Amino acid sequence: MKQDEMGRLCVMMFIVGYLALMFNLVIMGDEKKGTAPKAAPMVSKSVVLDLPPSKTNPRNSEGDFIRLDSGAILYVYTHYYGESDGGDHASAKLMSRVSRNNGLTWSEDDELVLENEGQMNVMSVSLLRLSDNSIALFYLVKENAGDCRPYLRYSYDEGQTWTQRVSTIGAPSYNVVNNSRVVLLSERRLIIPVARHVYKGGDVYNYESKATLFCLISDDGGRHWKQGDEVPNSQGIMYQEPGVVELCDGRLLMTIRNGSGRQYYSYSEDRGVTWSESVPSPLISPASPASIKREPNGDNLVAVWNESPDTRNPLTIAVLSPDGSSILHKKTLDKAEENEAKAFCYPAIFFVDPTTILVAYCNGKAPYGLNSSRISRLSLNDLKKP
Repeated sequence: MKQDEMGRLCVMMFIVGYLALMFNLVIMGDEKKGTAPKAAPMVSKSVVLDLPPSKTNPRNSEGDFIRLDSGAILYVYTHYYGESDGGDHASAKLMSRVSRNNGLTWSEDDELVLENEGQMNVMSVSLLRLSDNSIALFYLVKENAGDCRPYLRYSYDEGQTWTQRVSTIGAPSYNVVNNSRVVLLSERRLIIPVARHVYKGGDVYNYESKATLFCLISDDGGRHWKQGDEVPNSQGIMYQEPGVVELCDGRLLMTIRNGSGRQYYSYSEDRGVTWSESVPSPLISPASPASIKREPNGDNLVAVWNESPDTRNPLTIAVLSPDGSSILHKKTLDKAEENEAKAFCYPAIFFVDPTTILVAYCNGKAPYGLNSSRISRLSLNDLKKP
């Protein structure tokens, strides 16, 4: 099928899917917040790595994957250290594990990737292979309660060493960029989806909960960055923690964490510069982020999120239509056992091959689940089984 024909097909599918979504939300009535949907059946999976906390390592949380030239898979994550509560502002550095058999087993010991270079911490990794075959490491540097900004380093020797860091935002401000969020578009544009919060002073967690969303854009491999327009918010929704995926028709889809009991969507038709007014998505969700990637050999999307209006349990994985407007297949990836106070969040999706998926995610103590993390391995074919 020619590219223009594929584009027209994707647009038609979007229109049909969007109308179906609006029918369900408006005509049939939306689910009331606080009413959890029926749990999807469990998908067959293998837990291939657990990273539990310890007394001097109070939290192991969000990370991302990259395939090395050797064929090994590198996983880099946020490793908190010292005797603390493991809160978002506690001391942390970046550590890694390696798999040399496509994610079936992992190295037993952590390897240091980056020491804590912030006055508070470093966290929230994204890894990308760039067009010059270098590896780009994106991460947040948190200096204080009012200064948290994304930086970039390059590796030209497969993660053995890293260059000096590149700044993506000049002036101090508090910016949230989740793990596994930076995307490389088909024409090599880099996109960083950002939520900027206003720090109100006093307590170190005293932030304006409603963030301003926008994307940082680079067309020269990350050396220079410009800021796109803000995502419209005429409804005054509590925007937080955006994520972006490139659709088959060239548009970008942004998922938006909020407090409505459902993820919201916004679309860009100019490669991340401007965005549409947001609309409710089919993904029932608490105030917790969703992660979406496109299938390697197809147009459908794979999403991981908490399918609950108010808790981070269970963790659901699904195949979505090419524009994200409908759920085609859905399974439960992980959930708390009966009487178990557990939560799941901040997933990273990695395709080992077109039919094998690794998902890394936090799986710690409720209500937030941040102190421990896990990697699960599953088959896309199993996800699509009735």
